[in-house]
Amino acid sequence: MLAVFDLDGTLLDGDSTGIWLWERVRRSPLRALLALAAAPIAGPMVAIPRTRRAGASVLLWIATFGLREKDLRASLNRFGEAFRAGESKLTWRAGGLATLNEHLTRGDRVVVVTAAPALLAEALIGPLGHPIEVLGTSLKRRGGGWVADVHCRHQRKCQALAEAGHGARWTYAYTDSLDDLPLLRGAERPVIVKGGKAAERRLFRAGLLNGRAAAW
Repeated sequence: MLAVFDLDGTLLDGDSTGIWLWERVRRSPLRALLALAAAPIAGPMVAIPRTRRAGASVLLWIATFGLREKDLRASLNRFGEAFRAGESKLTWRAGGLATLNEHLTRGDRVVVVTAAPALLAEALIGPLGHPIEVLGTSLKRRGGGWVADVHCRHQRKCQALAEAGHGARWTYAYTDSLDDLPLLRGAERPVIVKGGKAAERRLFRAGLLNGRAAAW
């Protein structure tokens, strides 16, 4: 069986991209100044799905200007190492990690599909040492920095799964957001990781009669 997991807010208790970017920006007065100047425009753009990719790219560019690919990978790997060492604000969600391990123990195929950069997700997931496939937003170099290329969110997550050979249907899907509604609709057993009656009503209104809410 195929189990598909979102990353931020589902397996992780926090926004991995935002924390990594902030850690880079705060170490440089120039980057911090540029981010502060861009925040009134880029911040609201990130909050709106249609402009999220552009807004995130502005902040990503500021945080990565001057980095070659090997420098970018090194920065992400250091972030992953700090996360593993417990030196990051980012933490695993206990319920998410336990559920992921249950699927692995049963021999299910597990894919993490995320709007975070794929390279960042790999730096966090890879050290778990399990056969977990990671799909995420691709990056490209632009003007001396890095920006989002193909933003892996909403319907694009399903396209990424199809392009990776997983078809259009999967057994399980776990996410904390109805922005992932296409992902949930592709699952036989969709789960939104926010417990309570409110989450159940959201699933029902979205037409996911077979969905359930789990309090992680």
